[in-house]
Amino acid sequence: MVLPRHKLRGLSVLNVALVAVVLAIAVTAYFLFFRTDQPAASATRPTVTVARGEVTASVSSSGTLQSSQTASPQFETSGTVTQIMVKVGQVVAKGTAIAKIDPAAAERQLRIAEQNQIASANSVDAAEESLSDAQDAAEAAEEASASPTPTTSDQQSNQNQTNQTQGQSPEVAVSNAEASLARAKADKEQADQDVEAAQAAVDATTLKAPIAGTITAINGSVGSVTGGSSSGSGSAGTGSTSGQGSAAGTTSTTTTTSGSGFVDLADLKSLQVVAAFAEADAIKIKAGQSATVTLNAEPGTTLTASLASVSPTPTTTNGVVSYSATFSLTKIPANARIGQTANVTVQTAKAADALYVPSTAIATSGTTYTVTMADGGGTREVQVGVRGDSYTQITSGLAEGDRIELLQGSIGTATNQNGRTGQFPGAGQGQLPGGGQLPGAGTGAGGNRGR
Repeated sequence: MVLPRHKLRGLSVLNVALVAVVLAIAVTAYFLFFRTDQPAASATRPTVTVARGEVTASVSSSGTLQSSQTASPQFETSGTVTQIMVKVGQVVAKGTAIAKIDPAAAERQLRIAEQNQIASANSVDAAEESLSDAQDAAEAAEEASASPTPTTSDQQSNQNQTNQTQGQSPEVAVSNAEASLARAKADKEQADQDVEAAQAAVDATTLKAPIAGTITAINGSVGSVTGGSSSGSGSAGTGSTSGQGSAAGTTSTTTTTSGSGFVDLADLKSLQVVAAFAEADAIKIKAGQSATVTLNAEPGTTLTASLASVSPTPTTTNGVVSYSATFSLTKIPANARIGQTANVTVQTAKAADALYVPSTAIATSGTTYTVTMADGGGTREVQVGVRGDSYTQITSGLAEGDRIELLQGSIGTATNQNGRTGQFPGAGQGQLPGGGQLPGAGTGAGGNRGR
């Protein structure tokens, strides 16, 4: 059957349209799957200028504000609490009476000790008199033996001495008297010590503050039985000097924890920061280094501190090893409180008037460091010095004013020396991430404090 001419014309148009669609699909597939991508003309790396200034390296950690001097005194004598003379928050001076226990038992022991002391003193007096008599008899006997014809009075004297010594020779009588006196004196010395101990026990019924400070806790109450122990548990790595004391006001160097004594005391005018540093950072810090401290409660305030000590023994928590460091604050804010969170940054190295570049411009391969020169200058090996968080000192291989490229994998990204990739939105020539001007970029090399 032969189709009309107008129908044949319609089929030809349809066929052409189908062929066009197939060709369009084929071309699109080719460009999507077979054509090699060409680099974008705008894919330029950001560049910076090698500048001169100060570069610093630091390590950071967080810790808490603590008192440099604390104490938790306890009654050394056991007894029932009869009076508490302080309250929480009260500031007391060293030696201030804090609380009392019933002194009846201690006073009774003191009276007994004093009576024994009197009796021992009387025994010493009697022994001294006996020794004196024995010595007199020995002297008379010696004189009588030296005389060839003793008189009647001499014979009577010798007879009297013989009666006093009850048949003992004068030398034995003196020796026995000396021994008795020595025993009496030893008993007297022991009695004196017993009186001193009993008096101390009476004094210990009044608990006194071993240091000046603020009462932070009272761990007892009137009517409770307390005392009989002066030991306290130590807290590791605090670096503080505590005064755990007896009622006599003695102190020790063992740091005590809250609740180990009848009361807790802290010197709130002498605060310090105690922070734990990871073992990799701990080997970089040492006593005497300067530090800066910020408190979470006052984020806009920066405090100056000095590293006082680093604990020689580690603390392991969930397999992580750290070392406790104690920092002395130069000035303490009026609103500072113990227990507040503090962020510490310790300066571990500093290079003044040094060439520096951003750390993200340095490629590291083992112990080899290289940078890429701008404008197709190729790579160049460099030697580095102080390595901060953001900037690194260049000791050789570059000159001030040289331009180098920041490392990047694609537009808008840059790879640092640790291989991590971060977004640099808007990064361009001589620009920081986000469009900020790099120190030393363009003309002029301003000083920099690299971190």
